[in-house]
Order: sequence, then C-alpha cells, then structure tokens
Amino acid sequence: MNLKYSLLVVGILALLISCGDRETTELQYTPDMYVSPAIKPQEKDPSDSGQTAMRLPASGTVPRNFEPYMLAATDTLAASELVNPIPATEDVLAMGQKYYDIFCYTCHGPTGAGDGPIIPKMTKPPVLYSKKVIDWSDGRIYHLITYGQGNMPSYRNYVDPTTRWAIIHYMRVLQKSQNPSGEELASQQQ
Repeated sequence: MNLKYSLLVVGILALLISCGDRETTELQYTPDMYVSPAIKPQEKDPSDSGQTAMRLPASGTVPRNFEPYMLAATDTLAASELVNPIPATEDVLAMGQKYYDIFCYTCHGPTGAGDGPIIPKMTKPPVLYSKKVIDWSDGRIYHLITYGQGNMPSYRNYVDPTTRWAIIHYMRVLQKSQNPSGEELASQQQ
C-alpha cells in the first residue's frame, strides 16, 4: 500500500510539473547557467569603473596563428616594400569587404570617400581613391592599419594580419570602382 501511494504521488507531481509552458522552465537548477550576467563588449563593466568589457589581452599572451610584425611604427620606408602575400580571390574580397564594413566604414564610408557616419564629428580622413592613396603600396597601407596615423587608431590588436591584407585587396577594388581606366570605360559603353 505504501509503495502504491508513493508511486501515485510521484506520478501526480510529474504530471503537474509537465503541464507548464513549453517555452519556460518553471524549476531551474542553477539559474545562472541559463541567464548569465554577461556584459556586451562595448558596455561599461560595472565591476571596474570607467572600463569597457572589451579589454586587451594580458601582457605576453600569444594568439593562435600569431605572426609577429617586425617593423617599428617609424619604419614606413621599409613597410612600403612589403608585398601582399594573399591572392585576391572572391573569398578574400568577401572577407575584406566584411571587415572593411566593420572597421573602416565608420570613417571612410561605403566607397572610401571619407564620408562615413562619424565624420561630421571628426576630421575627414583621406579619400581612399585619391591619387595620393592609390600610389601608396600595399605594405604602406598595411603598416598604417597596424600602427594607425593621425586620428586613425592602431588596429593591430583587433584585426589579424590576414584580415588586414584582405581589407587592402577590397580597398583596391573600391579604388578601381571609383577610378575606372579608359579601357574599362570603353567596354562599359559598348
């Protein structure tokens, strides 16, 4: 009798527990596992006054696939001799566009005209399809992305080397789209 009564009580409890809403869990075991107190990267960290949650890695940390960049910030002449080691494939251009839109679009704008959404509040950056920038070597642009210049910050800790080269390939495509050659114009008119 006692076993039958215990099984009946367990069955009724199981039935009552299963009658809840399917989208929510009424009984939560370790609720912090379901709803973690995570902070988004750009938000302020409440435990550390004035700091954002996005922090630089600890000193001495080496990321996966790390390739050290041996040139100093002042070695612009040596940097101009660097050659883009990545071929300009469709995948590389897609990756370059993706990361251009993330890191460069805000200042340089969609076409590289220096008309990004943040520009009314800042100094206008150089137009990426100007003759001056077109004449820059890929290595010089890579060096500029790595160390920054003027109002442009260093992206060394945010954009890995392969992605920097991909952004440069995409930037070259933007330059060609804004400055088509005479042959390209003739083929478009036909």
